[in-house]
Amino acid sequence: MAVLAFLALSIGDDLLAYGGALLDCRASSWTECKSLLASTRNQRQFEALLKRYYPPHDDSAASPTTNVHRSPTPSPPSEMSTESIDSCDFAYQEASSPGSISLDKSSSTEVVHTVENITEVSPGLCFVISGTIQLTCERFSINLLLKNGDVALHFNPRLPQNYIVRNCRVKGCWGREEVASPLSFNLHRGQRFAVQVLVTDKEFLICVNGRHFNAFQHRLPYRKICTLEVKGDVRDVAVDQCYMECYPQLELEIIRQLSPEALATAQLGVARPLHLPEADGKPMPYTGVLQEPFTNGRKLHLYGRVKLLPHSFYVNLQSSAYVWPHPSILFHLNPRFGSVGGRHVICRNSWTNGKWEREERSENVTDFAPGKPFHLQIACTDVSYQVSLNSKLIAEFIFRDNPRLVEAIYIQGDIKVFDVVVETAY
Repeated sequence: MAVLAFLALSIGDDLLAYGGALLDCRASSWTECKSLLASTRNQRQFEALLKRYYPPHDDSAASPTTNVHRSPTPSPPSEMSTESIDSCDFAYQEASSPGSISLDKSSSTEVVHTVENITEVSPGLCFVISGTIQLTCERFSINLLLKNGDVALHFNPRLPQNYIVRNCRVKGCWGREEVASPLSFNLHRGQRFAVQVLVTDKEFLICVNGRHFNAFQHRLPYRKICTLEVKGDVRDVAVDQCYMECYPQLELEIIRQLSPEALATAQLGVARPLHLPEADGKPMPYTGVLQEPFTNGRKLHLYGRVKLLPHSFYVNLQSSAYVWPHPSILFHLNPRFGSVGGRHVICRNSWTNGKWEREERSENVTDFAPGKPFHLQIACTDVSYQVSLNSKLIAEFIFRDNPRLVEAIYIQGDIKVFDVVVETAY
C-alpha cells in the first residue's frame, strides 16, 4: 500500500506539471507545445536527479526552481510586494530560447583550457577567465565541474543569437536555462574577452568585459567544485583565481555637480545642453558615484527617454556602487508601465538588513510615454525624497534611514539615459 501511495503521489505531481504545461501552450502551435512538454519532462527529470544526488539539507545547494527576478532573502507577502525587483539582479522578462535544453553544439567542443584540483571554494573566490574569440566562433563555454563530472555552472555565449545561456547539469541531465539579462551582448568575434565568476553564499555573480552581467543561483553544492574548463572556439585562454572583498572592480563615473544658477543656464541652452544626442547616451545599467552626501536641498536630475516597448525601470539611491556585498538601498524608485492610457504604477521601497522593506505604491497619470523624452527629478528635503516628472510632483518617500549614507546612484531598465546631474543646495 505504501508503494502504491508513493506511485500515486509521484504520478499526480507529474500530471499536474504536464497539465500546467498544456495550459500554458493552449494557444500555441503543436511544435511549440511539444517543445514545452519536452522541457517540462526534462525539468522533472532534473529535479528528481537533484533530490537524489544533492539532498535539500546540503546548505550550499539551492532549489532548482530559480526565478529571473530574485531577492536573496524574500519577505512574506504581507510585508512586501513580490513585484519588488532586486537592484543587483534585475532582468527583463525572459524570452523563450530556441530549445530549453542546453546542448553545447559549438563547431569545436574541444576543451581548450583546464584548471584542476581547485581547493577552498568559498564566498569571495573569483575566477577570471580571459582569451580571444576566434573569427569562426559560433559559441563557447566556461564550466565549473564537480569531481563526479556534474556541472555547477555552465556559461555558454551563443554569438549568432547574441545571448548567453546559464545552466547546470546532473548525471547528463540539464536543468532549466536562464538567458535573460539587463546587459546588452558585448562579445564579438576576433576580439578579446574577460569573464569574472564570483562565488557568493547564494549564487554566482558573473561579470562580462568589465560589467556585471547577471547572477546564477546555486543549484549544486559550490564547495565541491574542483575543475574549471573552457571549451569551444576560443584561444589564448588564461585563468586566474583570487579572493575579492567587493565586486565588480570597475571604473565608475563621478556624477557632475552644478549650482542652481549653472543648471538653469545649461537648461536655457547658454551652456552645454543637458539633453545629449542619442549616440551619447550612458551605458546601461548605469552606476554613478556622488561627490558629496545627498542631503537636504540637493536634487538629482535624470534626463532620459522611455523605450518604445517599456516594461519598467528603476533608480536606486544606495550606500555603495558595488553589487556584492549587497548595498543598502535607501530609496528604490520603480515606475512600471503595465497600465494603459497613461496611468502607471509608481513603486517605492528600501532594502536594509538583507531584505526589502514595506513597499509603497500609487497609480498616477504621468508624462511617461513610449519613445518620449523626460526629465525626472529626485529632491532631498529634511524629511523625504520628493519625485517630480517634467516639473510635476508624482511621488514622495519618507526617509527610513539617514540620507547621508547615499554614495551611489544605480539606474536600470527600459529607458535611455542621456545625463545625470546633481544640483547643489542654495
